[in-house]
Amino acid sequence: MDKCLHLLGLARKAGALEIGEECVSAAVERVRVRCVLSARDASEGSLKRAGLLAQDASVPHIVLPYGKMELSEVVGRGSPGLLAFTDTGLAAAFAAELAKTDERYASAAERMALKKKRADERRRVRKTSDGQGKRTNGKGR
Repeated sequence: MDKCLHLLGLARKAGALEIGEECVSAAVERVRVRCVLSARDASEGSLKRAGLLAQDASVPHIVLPYGKMELSEVVGRGSPGLLAFTDTGLAAAFAAELAKTDERYASAAERMALKKKRADERRRVRKTSDGQGKRTNGKGR
């Protein structure tokens, strides 16, 4: 199995992968999506909806070099045409691996790397500002 498919399986096991159009749509509404993925053999309508969901969430939409059958074997569900990462680090690592295999994914990899860098900076600032690394409710307690 290649590293990209391994990362998808890892994200699924970690609970950081939404599978299917309904779950991805719900995650977009909850502002949890970091990257939207479509199978290469997804229908034209599915690709259009995936693009709109990614646009709504201001995240990259990546059409994968994998078909529904390959994705099904990795994520353990029937032919998923639409997936979404909910973890910035895993999404960035996945996009970087895709970019290593094909230049078409370079812009998505760069965008995800920038998002990861910003998330890491926010986490670091939050850790130093509250002294213990705990999340605060914004009231400065």
